[in-house]
Amino acid sequence: MYSGGWKSFWTALWTTLLVLTPLVGGTVLLGGYQAQQRVRAAESQSGVPIAQPKAEDQMTLLVCVAGEKPGFVLVYLNADQNSLNLLALPGQLSVPFGEGEATLQTCYNSAGPARCLQALTEVLELPEGTRYLAIAPDTLSEICEPFGSLRVSFSGALTAQELETLGQSGAVQDWAPGPLHEFLAGLEENENIPPERQAAARAAVWDSFFRQKLEKLPAALPDALRSVSGSLLTDLTAGDYYILAETLEFLANQSAPVESSALPGLWEAESGYYTIDERSRAAVQAFFNVSPSAGQSESASAP
Repeated sequence: MYSGGWKSFWTALWTTLLVLTPLVGGTVLLGGYQAQQRVRAAESQSGVPIAQPKAEDQMTLLVCVAGEKPGFVLVYLNADQNSLNLLALPGQLSVPFGEGEATLQTCYNSAGPARCLQALTEVLELPEGTRYLAIAPDTLSEICEPFGSLRVSFSGALTAQELETLGQSGAVQDWAPGPLHEFLAGLEENENIPPERQAAARAAVWDSFFRQKLEKLPAALPDALRSVSGSLLTDLTAGDYYILAETLEFLANQSAPVESSALPGLWEAESGYYTIDERSRAAVQAFFNVSPSAGQSESASAP
């Protein structure tokens, strides 16, 4: 009886396992498949790519808008940080040149964008691998034209009195690329507007462009730059254009916030030089998302 009881017990146990195991396994597999399908459906609906940002999906670019008094903007793109940062530089910024110093505008007009980048790297400790792109106003307008007009307000960049003097208001207005450049060029010629506010107005324009057109940029901007490459002064390579497109795509998919500002500093009207100070260094650290404590222990040249 005792032996027969144990034999019946084990027979019943194995019979139960043989019945339940396929059911449990099938339930687990079905649940896993459904979860996978939900993830794929969510990715398809959101448009978020499965790929993850790589270390090389970033770029620091000095953009120089040519002219008698050229304008300058630093652009920092970093997919891993989800950063799209803009820093407008006053053309009167003092940089080392020859045996002395010169304004950034003089440096550009005398020696070109490569020399400007070299000088800025000494002053602002830009990261190794920073690229430069110099573009004529007409070419810039040609590139921007397909994106349509921009809605821009200069109320945060210029004072109410300055806007009134320029025949403008602080309201948001629609601007076409050509008139917008003419407005910025006119600011550079106006000696009554301090360099930092001139740069702030340029930052407001670039901020509006990236905020309003970000979804279109990954596919359109690199191709537009390639199409006018013969009229550009740049050290961007074919690989850089690919990185630019891929980085912009990551940022667009993640709806990256656009952060823009003008480089603060000291304006000496008598000498005609705009010089950096502690506020300038803090602004550069913020531009590269480097905390003040980290900036003290390591160079901002390694964002």
